[in-house]
Amino acid sequence: MEQAVTLLIILPWILALAVFLSPNHRLRQVLTFLSLPILTYLAYMVWSSDLPYFIETPHWVELGITVFDYFLLGYFLYQGFKFRSFLVSVLAIAQIFLLTWVLLILPHSITPSIYVDRLTAFMYLIVATVGSIICIYATKYMEQENVERENRFVAILLWFLGVMNFAVSVNNLEWFFALFETTTLASYILIRFRWDEISIKNAIRALWMNQVGGIAILIGILFAVKYYSVYNFTDILKINAAAISMIPLGFLSISALVKGAQMPFHKWLLGAMVAPTPVSAILHSATMVKIAPYLILRISPVIKGTLLAKLLITTTGFVFVAAGLLALTQDNFKRILAYSTISLLGLMMLTASMGSSIAVLASLLLILFHAVAKALLFLEAGIMEKVFHVKYIEQMRRLIEKAPITVFFIALGFMSMTLVPYGIFIAKWITLEEASKFLSHGAYIASIIFITIGGVILALLYFKVIGVISRKRGEFVSFKPEKLPFLYMITTGAYVLFTIIGSLFIAHLSSDFINLIVKDISGEFANVKASGLTLITPVSQLYGWQIVGAIILLMVVPIFAYFVHFKADKVYEYTCGENIPLNIGTYNFFCVSKIEPFIETTAVALFVLTLVLGGGLV
Repeated sequence: MEQAVTLLIILPWILALAVFLSPNHRLRQVLTFLSLPILTYLAYMVWSSDLPYFIETPHWVELGITVFDYFLLGYFLYQGFKFRSFLVSVLAIAQIFLLTWVLLILPHSITPSIYVDRLTAFMYLIVATVGSIICIYATKYMEQENVERENRFVAILLWFLGVMNFAVSVNNLEWFFALFETTTLASYILIRFRWDEISIKNAIRALWMNQVGGIAILIGILFAVKYYSVYNFTDILKINAAAISMIPLGFLSISALVKGAQMPFHKWLLGAMVAPTPVSAILHSATMVKIAPYLILRISPVIKGTLLAKLLITTTGFVFVAAGLLALTQDNFKRILAYSTISLLGLMMLTASMGSSIAVLASLLLILFHAVAKALLFLEAGIMEKVFHVKYIEQMRRLIEKAPITVFFIALGFMSMTLVPYGIFIAKWITLEEASKFLSHGAYIASIIFITIGGVILALLYFKVIGVISRKRGEFVSFKPEKLPFLYMITTGAYVLFTIIGSLFIAHLSSDFINLIVKDISGEFANVKASGLTLITPVSQLYGWQIVGAIILLMVVPIFAYFVHFKADKVYEYTCGENIPLNIGTYNFFCVSKIEPFIETTAVALFVLTLVLGGGLV
């Protein structure tokens, strides 16, 4: 098992080096293809092992990570000087100072620095499948954009997978800081990849904002050592909840909110949209931002029911609604997807903060199905950009006439985040059931309101886009499927297949797979059961025939709708019967952008309250 974990970390780096040194495009594609079966097999081997499991590491690894820490922060400082960024420079200096302080006071610990449980193995599986498919897709995308730089681009993506696997494996908080900031480095390099002015500007913003999260981790370690004399996740979880100080956990929570692009730190993720589309796909689905809900899930047993948890529920619930509302004002397709990611990350952390077994189950379902759906949608965004030269909603009008397969996949991706019986809807449904048990608590009442309103807003957003892309000319009566590159079809098709099969077997996926992870996190199984295809919760049942029927309807009805042809003439009085062309459009919500400053002000206030009151600083 130790060998499998080690390979999951270093093999992506070896493949990245091989891809970087590969002399031709075909060899790079073959090497990238190998990542999918190999990493998936290794992740499955870990999942099938006797977990949880501690792994001892040699002393030289600890020394190497310390040296790497200083080199990394030195590089951040250099970037700050190079691009004349005061914030990056000052934050890098602060990190160097705090890291030195941490290393000087860290007590000796016999707890191993690597800890692998079901949550870790779950993240391995997402990285191996969702992440590897994005890397495979990227080989074709870069062939159409800049094949001469394909080796560098794909190599960074593969290296990123290994970094993410390492990040979710560490038990030592100082190591976690190192990997947290390594993901910051990866995103910085990828966002600035095109090296134009806007890319560099947005990369610098992503860098300093995520440095704030790194500083929060270092401060959290300092307080953890002061109050508990420990600095490992597993040791913190053993502390008596009644006597525990929330200060270290408050700072760790803030680092999660920053990495999860929660307002007011959301602009770094929006700025990442300037990078090549596979960057957006991998940041939003398999890596980077998923560290945020992962971290909250790690500490959820000790913050459950505390003021910190309740303020996290309120803060992330507000972002779930606000980000969805701001998404309605966007015309750029990738920015719409970015805002919806920010929104749903809020929901993932909201459910993780609740801490109950049912809520943890909901959070894990959200992580899984969001990873697949958002990877699918960003890959389709790249296809529209490269094949059809479309980036904006207005350019997508009547896309159905020339790209029915692309439109169908986009529609399915949006529906999978909105409608029953897809995983994200199920997660929201069982979260509402769970929150309804605690109506005497204000935070849980707020969560019900946030989830309900936010769900409606996102449904409005997604169907607004579907309405634009599926609209036809009046005379259009038939369509011919577009011819897409083979790699585009198999990569996006894999996500579509998982979405359908995963939703069809949502009951067994929840009770037999996700529930094992829930047990490792919360100490007990969630009270959900599977009877055939029927999902049984403590409050209600979703019958198998309803699941099958809904999937069939959601897939078949849109296809039949493409063939329906209505013809109607519209005339006005006093026009002598002359036919007036009928123009149909969707309502724009640009007026909502006027309240954005108030939304950001509220988000800042909630951020401060979460740290100061929830973290127990006063």
